Amino acid sequence: MKFQFLDTVISSVDILQNSVLRLNTGNISQKKSRERLIEEHKKLDYFGDKNKYLVHTARSQPNLSLNLQHRISIANLQIDHKSTENFLLCRVITKFINISALLALVEDPDGNVERLALYNWTNIPKNKVEQMACRSIDQTFLPVGTKLVIKNLSYKVAADKNTIINSNNPDDVIIIDHHNDKLFSDLIWTSDLLVKKEIKGKTVDEFRCRGNDYFASKNYTAAIDEYSNGIKLKPQNGTLFANRAEAYLRLFQFRNALNDAEVVLKYEPSHLKAAYRKGKALCGLKRYKEAIITLQHLHQSLKVSTDGSISSIKQSTEQLLKHAKILDSENKNGQYDYISIINEYCERAKIRKDSKGNDEWVHEVGPRLDHADFLCKDIEICSIKGKGRGLIAKCDIPENTLLVVSKAFSIVYSHEVLGYAMKSHIQNDQTTCVASSLCTGELITQITQKLLEEPYHCQEVYELYNGLNLNKINKNLVNVDIIGNIVKYNSFALDNVIVESVNLSGKGLWILPSYFNHSCIDGNVTRFFLGDLMFMRSLRPILKGIDCQCRLCKLDKSEAPKTVHRRTQLLDTVEKLIKPLSNDPDSSLIKRLEKTIFELHDLRKEHPELEFDTLAPSKILALAYRENGNQSKALSILKEMEEARKWFDIVLKRLVEPILGKCMDDEDKWKKEALYLAEKIIPALNSTVKQLYNDNDNMENA
Repeated sequence: MKFQFLDTVISSVDILQNSVLRLNTGNISQKKSRERLIEEHKKLDYFGDKNKYLVHTARSQPNLSLNLQHRISIANLQIDHKSTENFLLCRVITKFINISALLALVEDPDGNVERLALYNWTNIPKNKVEQMACRSIDQTFLPVGTKLVIKNLSYKVAADKNTIINSNNPDDVIIIDHHNDKLFSDLIWTSDLLVKKEIKGKTVDEFRCRGNDYFASKNYTAAIDEYSNGIKLKPQNGTLFANRAEAYLRLFQFRNALNDAEVVLKYEPSHLKAAYRKGKALCGLKRYKEAIITLQHLHQSLKVSTDGSISSIKQSTEQLLKHAKILDSENKNGQYDYISIINEYCERAKIRKDSKGNDEWVHEVGPRLDHADFLCKDIEICSIKGKGRGLIAKCDIPENTLLVVSKAFSIVYSHEVLGYAMKSHIQNDQTTCVASSLCTGELITQITQKLLEEPYHCQEVYELYNGLNLNKINKNLVNVDIIGNIVKYNSFALDNVIVESVNLSGKGLWILPSYFNHSCIDGNVTRFFLGDLMFMRSLRPILKGIDCQCRLCKLDKSEAPKTVHRRTQLLDTVEKLIKPLSNDPDSSLIKRLEKTIFELHDLRKEHPELEFDTLAPSKILALAYRENGNQSKALSILKEMEEARKWFDIVLKRLVEPILGKCMDDEDKWKKEALYLAEKIIPALNSTVKQLYNDNDNMENA
């Protein structure tokens, strides 16, 4: 399956390769050693495609003629620069692995090592004759020691933030053998291809020290590898398991961390750090009561201990135990300290420039907050005929009820993919569109990586609607096609979330809110975001069951199948027209879009106030007319949208109530918290309202 992100098409296999590379390579800025690169490459073999394909035949050129002055070393390659005149001389030092590209490590005569990706070398056979010629990519394909000349190469930063050499044309790769090696007869290769450092040559303590060094440099993936190699030599070494558990915690791999901590406690029940890390892992897994019991036992042990060196872990345990109790209360009772959460959010949302001039979070993970999910006891997830699984009311629910608080399963902020945060006063539709598309692609990749790291997450993710109508899904297998469609139908966009004039827009996947099957126009439920937390409250009484009686739902159910089908066709047409219009306001496209919007309006001419699907396209149509110089037409379209703007008259009220609930004038505490929240978040409100109400002024001044 292929996914379209603006002008870029990426296949599910490419997304899988990106996720696998991230999973197995540490994202660090310093240059990696030859040994570390080889270690990372070996781990890719587990994910390699072992199927047989038609493989391009690597060739040698007996009469090869090259200008040796154009030979470039790996050390001199430049990022995003395609070498058309220069060529790279290298030799293969690992076997090739087939994922999306054919991946291997190569070195140049100076001993510089880099990853190499060969694209377009394999094809699916079309007939029996081609099937007979198929082969798999194994150690016999361009085997270790093969010398290559690579022309027209490009040097990129891959999805795992590490560099890689790309070659897209098999004809640009030439084997250097006895037919043409005289060209390089004077070259001396500085490294010995046959020298290998075996694991058996190192001690457990050496692996521990190397792991600690990687951990100190925040390369947790490499640290885990070193600890794991030590564990192979001594499977009952508690220190290695405890250290690896902490490295897993830093990567938010809570199930793996828990497993390692429990192994330590099995052999060393009094291991304090292992008990602490077990409690932390249980919190991450949302098993709060077990975490509290574990930490209470640890706290008791620390209280009776006379060892003065444990004061730091004692303090950390007290803090974590207190936090675990807060999480348990949030999860069980829906009791949230909103003032504390708002302060935490605003502090963690701060952005600074890194050494390369890109925007990065001041806090390591940004506004990804550590708080518990909550599901109101009066609603439940169950199967709904014709609609899949969804949330329904078990009884009548009064207005102003906190229904759901959900932490994002995965979230991507715009500046994390753009490299810069969009300022609230300079954002535009094109930039927003690019950011949204990039966030979607990144979100699919991140979720794929998370499921590869800990496959048990597949169970909860695959329960969401995917639109593929599959009879059966293997819930233990990572399937990018399913993940991509789940993101398509269930992801939520963060729009116009402004903190200190910085737009923290993005996209995320929230599990519980995804079970709300639709949004009701009469305001059944409202939602609000604080960082990666989504709060959802009822805005009016919700009756028991699943039959919504809002005006929009009644209209949806009353429309004839022919009307529904035509409406779907028109909305598809709108989507196809909007993409090219974003880049080129062609007059013929403008007319087609206007005609399509008119027909959509006509389908609901009896209820024009419920035609909300045309609001966004109408704004794009107005902007297109403005770009074409037709200001009067643009203004007339915006005036037609005036009815929609009335919803923003109550935006101040909507700002506070999704979090704190209904405004109670006689409650001083509520008023104090509401004013504090508004003071923190109101710039976003002001920015949004001004933008919406000043559209006409902008048109007139353009």
